[in-house]
Amino acid sequence: MVTKAAKAKFLPRQLISGFFKSNFERWLARRIPKRQEHQLNRRNIMIYPSRFGMAYLGFVILVFLLGTNYQNNIILLLSYLLASLFISVMLHSFYNFSQIRFFSLAKQQGYADDTLSFAIKITAEKIHYDINAHFTDRTLNSNIETVEQCQRGSQEFSLRVKSSQRGKHFLGRVTIFSEYSLGLFKSKTVLDFGHYVIIFPKPRRLTLAQYQCSAQEDSASIESYHTANLVGTDDFCELKSFVRGESRARTAWKQLAKGQGHFSKHYQSSQNQLQWLKLSDMPSDELETKLAYLSFLIGEFTTSNQTFGLQLSANIDNSTNTTNTTNTTNTLLNIQPSSGINHQQACLTALALYQ
Repeated sequence: MVTKAAKAKFLPRQLISGFFKSNFERWLARRIPKRQEHQLNRRNIMIYPSRFGMAYLGFVILVFLLGTNYQNNIILLLSYLLASLFISVMLHSFYNFSQIRFFSLAKQQGYADDTLSFAIKITAEKIHYDINAHFTDRTLNSNIETVEQCQRGSQEFSLRVKSSQRGKHFLGRVTIFSEYSLGLFKSKTVLDFGHYVIIFPKPRRLTLAQYQCSAQEDSASIESYHTANLVGTDDFCELKSFVRGESRARTAWKQLAKGQGHFSKHYQSSQNQLQWLKLSDMPSDELETKLAYLSFLIGEFTTSNQTFGLQLSANIDNSTNTTNTTNTTNTLLNIQPSSGINHQQACLTALALYQ
């Protein structure tokens, strides 16, 4: 159990640590600003002795003191040679680490518990050795990715991150370092690519018996009569070139018999109601469970090429995609009916950012 005296002693230490950390972050923001592409140079490279380098430097000082104490020129010469090697390795470390260009896209998105990868492209004009990278934030549990020998030209490596909490998460800076050569010095930089992830709710299977899609009728507007290009048997739509794997039952036999080519018949079904996926209709009392159900339905509707809208607020706005805010803590979104991959991404992003 922590006593009041221990808390009082810990508080100043925490304040001092926070003060230096905030000032260091501001210095980094000015020195190495956020951008998608960085080139290493003397402005953004930091070099300092490693643990082995500190031990080596202590040994050099000890040898020098022994040489001066016993007035032995051979020992003094040895200390000078070791000191010159120390400085030469520092310059060599900078030469190995400089003039590398890094490029990375900022955004990645995926479902909760998925492993997301941020590809970082390296462009070099000479050969570099022992290039290592990881996310600076240790809470991300990012593994260190190593490029032992970076050849001339371009190559890529990926930093992986995994999150189980939906929403938009900023990942912070990427630490890139090298201990080449001899391990006496650590050349390091902390680059900000603006990396962030949008985590969608993990889909949770929902049966048709649990949920029926809601519909909205609008007899006042002709736009409410919406024709969805669904695979059905209502009305003939068009002929398309036959694709291997399609059902033979859809083959246009008359055109094939006339030698006009192998085509397949496509049909469309018409619906006069706008289909809506509603948060309020989900069979659960927990918000995260409802969002997981919606995530599953969005994937199913997109796979079957159905047209649907997403309603997270109480009212539906028929004009355009809108964002309604009823209070400062809850953002409500409505997305108008549509279909396709872009519509799926928009709906899943709305689920991820819903509060």
